[in-house]
Amino acid sequence: METWRQVIITILIVLSVIDIVATYNYVSRYKKWQPNKPYELIELNPLLVFLWNTFGLHLGMFIGAIVLLALNYIVGKEAHYSIAIILLIFLIYATYNHNKNINLLFQLMDKYPTGYLPYDIFGRVIGNN
Repeated sequence: METWRQVIITILIVLSVIDIVATYNYVSRYKKWQPNKPYELIELNPLLVFLWNTFGLHLGMFIGAIVLLALNYIVGKEAHYSIAIILLIFLIYATYNHNKNINLLFQLMDKYPTGYLPYDIFGRVIGNN
């Protein structure tokens, strides 16, 4: 295997693991804070939402991690290098968004520890405690 492929695969897998762990951390904290919030309103990945609704957060995340890591490995190993670079850019962007969203969630949790968001500030919020 070419050296650049090994480097791309390694970077993709590391960023994928970071993405999976950050997603699990974010969703589990969010569900503890607002347990009635549907997964569809917390996460945009339809595969993960389907798996969480079907198997629960822990088993669904485990199955999703296996699928996502396998797909990222296949893209890194078999796809044209430009596709692997695009995936790499998306994973870097996802990592940036995780950092921003987790910080915003912590701010909301500090300001509204019960999980209830006032109607006059936020309007109607689905899954509001």
